Amino acid sequence: MKDTPRQRRRGRRPSADGERKDRVIQTRVPQDLEDSLRDAAERERVTVSHLIRNVLEDSFRLVDGIVADSSQLVDNVARDARRLASAAKGQPRTPPAFVPADQGGTVARALLESVDAWQEVIVNRPTQCTRCGTALPRGQKALRGLTTEPAAPVVWLCHDCLERDADG
Repeated sequence: MKDTPRQRRRGRRPSADGERKDRVIQTRVPQDLEDSLRDAAERERVTVSHLIRNVLEDSFRLVDGIVADSSQLVDNVARDARRLASAAKGQPRTPPAFVPADQGGTVARALLESVDAWQEVIVNRPTQCTRCGTALPRGQKALRGLTTEPAAPVVWLCHDCLERDADG
């Protein structure tokens, strides 16, 4: 194996990849910034190098979070603007399509898993069973899911699904 100029200059073979230290980046800073860094490092009981590394890592993590949050904010504002425009034009609001848990609905399945107990009630407003999608008309007995999540949507279960759960 032939030595590279770097190996000859250092007089030893380079370390294996897993044994190498982190890279060194040097930069010039004004005296007042250096003083601030030294004071902050002393307060945190770390070296200036570690302080700078921590600040850089935290800064990049913060920026990534801001970018992700901004993207979500843009999506929410666009959605709300479309809803307002539709309402201003007098167009009825179309709710998102509901997919029951038995038909592969992951949201419905998660809602069912969040239920702590079932309470039998008489349906006042027409709805549907969260598990199978069966229509639950006004006046029919059904089960309403009770959960500790105050903002969770209402989860409904028909008696057939309850009996099927009890048998299985």
